[in-house]
Amino acid sequence: MEPSSWAQFFNQLYRKARGLDNLALSEHPAFAPSMGIAAGFTTMVANAAGPFVLIYMLAMRMGKLEVVGSIAWFFLVVNLFKLPFAAGLGLVTGESLLFNLWLAPAVVLGAVAGRWLLGFIHQGFFEWMALRLALLGGGYLLVT
Repeated sequence: MEPSSWAQFFNQLYRKARGLDNLALSEHPAFAPSMGIAAGFTTMVANAAGPFVLIYMLAMRMGKLEVVGSIAWFFLVVNLFKLPFAAGLGLVTGESLLFNLWLAPAVVLGAVAGRWLLGFIHQGFFEWMALRLALLGGGYLLVT
């Protein structure tokens, strides 16, 4: 059995045991607002909204390309919004902007390589791995 099959199997067992057969978490009225509040709070406090955004996007049953693309746009907009505040706090300087500009080709290369590699990853494995890494990252942030 591949990882996604195991995940689906255990998810179905859990849902049946809890009587949640017909309830999709993403359809609960509190799901989207709670994910938005959690992502907004964690991105302002610790730049750590990734797990919440990822869980939300996967719960919306987006494909891997939509997930990766939407997360990239989400964080671009959020970080552009935070930029004036970061500059006001002295976190963004002319020197740091020059350093970022120097690294820009590596960012473009990484984006192109990531898009290429994503084509080789099965959707089920992507979801399985993304959820586990989100859980690991979130757990690490809670512990430290």
